[in-house]
Amino acid sequence: MSCGPDWTRQVGKSVVVLYADCEVYYEGRASSTASRAWRLVILKPDGTILIHTDESYQPMNWQPPGSRITVTTTNGKTTILAVRHRPREVIKVIIHDIEWACWGRPSEGLFRLNGTHDDLKNRIARNITRYIPGGKVIGVEYEIPGHGIADIVAIDGEGRKWVIEVKRQCADLQAVSQLKRYVDALGASGMLVAPCFTSGARELALKYGFRLVEEEP
Repeated sequence: MSCGPDWTRQVGKSVVVLYADCEVYYEGRASSTASRAWRLVILKPDGTILIHTDESYQPMNWQPPGSRITVTTTNGKTTILAVRHRPREVIKVIIHDIEWACWGRPSEGLFRLNGTHDDLKNRIARNITRYIPGGKVIGVEYEIPGHGIADIVAIDGEGRKWVIEVKRQCADLQAVSQLKRYVDALGASGMLVAPCFTSGARELALKYGFRLVEEEP
């Protein structure tokens, strides 16, 4: 990692990160203007540009890989232009001052995502009797024509059908409504598995007679 005034030479070669006092203009599928303020600007060699404020993890403005990024300086004022051609979108960043600018070339290490939705769903299917006494899995990713795809459909020891909907994150009202569609279509009992439930989701699920199971991915 290096820092200094030579960051403009690194654009397109390294990941460049600036903390800059800047204005931001966007033209494309819509248009926006952000007045002068201090922001975090990230430029990547693949053409990605991200502009962050001090709120949220999501950028205020961004362009995906494939954009053409150019940097020009006129009368002491630096302008970053990121142009995407399909669809045509343009981000212009006018920089008035820079507190710091750094760049580097991150190496590609091994990335492995654990605890995915599929991991949780398959773990439940492999251990179905833990969730449904005497349970047997009828299908995983079970298609219900006209209604969608249920995560797991199973039968219990008494032959009753169950639909199990799995959520990797906290289950909300939409998750309960989704399960209700599947349950009604199959004439089954319902189970919602998630690490947590919103208060509204919990209330509605219990009203429908669904079983709630808290399970971490």
